[in-house]
Amino acid sequence: MKYEDRRSQSKTKFKSVFILQVYVYRYYDEKIAYRIDKEEMKREGYARPGIDIMSTEVGYFQTLHAAEARVKKIAAEKREGLYSFEILEKPQECMIYARDYLTIRRYLKDGSLWQMSNVSTIRQYDGKNYELGDTCFYGRDLRTILLKEGDIVEIVRKDFVELGIVWDLPATKKRMKRIWSRYTKRLGSNIAWIHPDSTDDGYTTVSYEVAENGEIGFGHFHPAVVDVMPPSLPVPKKYALQLRKCLRTLQKEDEEYLREREKDKQEAIKKK
Repeated sequence: MKYEDRRSQSKTKFKSVFILQVYVYRYYDEKIAYRIDKEEMKREGYARPGIDIMSTEVGYFQTLHAAEARVKKIAAEKREGLYSFEILEKPQECMIYARDYLTIRRYLKDGSLWQMSNVSTIRQYDGKNYELGDTCFYGRDLRTILLKEGDIVEIVRKDFVELGIVWDLPATKKRMKRIWSRYTKRLGSNIAWIHPDSTDDGYTTVSYEVAENGEIGFGHFHPAVVDVMPPSLPVPKKYALQLRKCLRTLQKEDEEYLREREKDKQEAIKKK
């Protein structure tokens, strides 16, 4: 099966519904700002810099145009505490896993489209192992990669927005074409089920957490492109400095690992 053949795999006809979620900051009586939650730290033993959010309204629309029109209408109202919007496209009259979708779009609080993905996550519906929509990831057009390495960002979770920093960018179309070539040579017809998908469409980011004793823990993660957004609030200097410090540490460790691996490789060659 050729690389191009995967583009037209799913021929199933279906009607879509477009689900609009409206998100607001969950700040109670406090100032809307990033913070490290002391109560979470006491409860969990650690906490991350960010801010809580929640979905307050949901709407169901027959077309994307109608859903986006409602986004613009709500954005124009300039509601207090408004954070962002999300539109999920899902198929009608069939059963799928709750978190699956055909397409996803995220909008800033001013109603402008920030990011989208047309890669379906549906690999099973109505109890059948069959893809719905195009589940293949072919790489990002450079024009859709809106962030750069070293940018401070928000990583959107279900009910929490976590601060992070970009380490590496999503795969481009050029890079993914090489990866698809390797997949097809190795897997042949099995690529119908084992292929690059929505999980490959992500940034590499670095985040950190603070323990009750003040100890800093950090690591790298691979959030989906649609879940990585620009800061919506002023970023405190201490959070930005700590994120950059964590990134430099991981970059240094990565460089040392590559040097050691090359050294081991050269030593192995000499022993032959």
